[in-house]
Amino acid sequence: MVSPIRQLSLLGLAVLSGVLVLSGCATRKYVRQQVQTLEPAIQEVSNATKENAERIDAVDKRAQQGISAAATADQKAVGAQKTADTATQAAAAADKKADTANSGVQQANTRINTLDTRINNININDTYTESEKQSVMFAVNSTKLDDMAKSTLDKIASDLGGQRNGFMLELQGYTDSTGSEQYNIGLSQRRAEAVQRYLVSKNLPLHRVSIVGLGKDAPIADNKTRQGRAQNRRVEVRVLKSPPAGRQTN
Repeated sequence: MVSPIRQLSLLGLAVLSGVLVLSGCATRKYVRQQVQTLEPAIQEVSNATKENAERIDAVDKRAQQGISAAATADQKAVGAQKTADTATQAAAAADKKADTANSGVQQANTRINTLDTRINNININDTYTESEKQSVMFAVNSTKLDDMAKSTLDKIASDLGGQRNGFMLELQGYTDSTGSEQYNIGLSQRRAEAVQRYLVSKNLPLHRVSIVGLGKDAPIADNKTRQGRAQNRRVEVRVLKSPPAGRQTN
């Protein structure tokens, strides 16, 4: 048989348990109510956060596009500057070539004037007439005298017979049309100098020999053919003689 005291204790525990259960149920219900009340605010905050994230992504995307566009514009600007620099360099090179060509023409004119002056100053009272003209030929880009050229020059030196006056030798050097104006003038001058050295070595007075290099001017054959170019690579030797003293006329 259960004692009254034990029965009373069991009853107290039951009552206490019931109170706790009722209290727990009330608490959970309250929490649910509060959560339900806060859910709209939470959802609003979530939506705002999502919208802000989307705005940030859009701004970041526009910023990246702007950076990319700026980089492309910078590359185009660099390319345009390079093109401008190339055009400037090409213009400068063209000007330089024009200056070189003008210089070559001026040099040729100076040589011609010098030749005329030397001829006129040998003896102002002498009247020279061209008695004969011979030509010696040269290989491509060469100033070397071959055996045929030397034979021609030997005959000229022999015909003058060791004379010291009463004649002039005029040497005009030429090239074919291949190569630049400046190069051809220099080459034609060197060819004339080669002929001059050879004639002087045959005891002809140096002051009686005048030379000029005229480049590709005055071709005697068509430069479009190999044979024509070969004929144009030459030095023309003009022998100018004054008439005997008793045959001079006024």
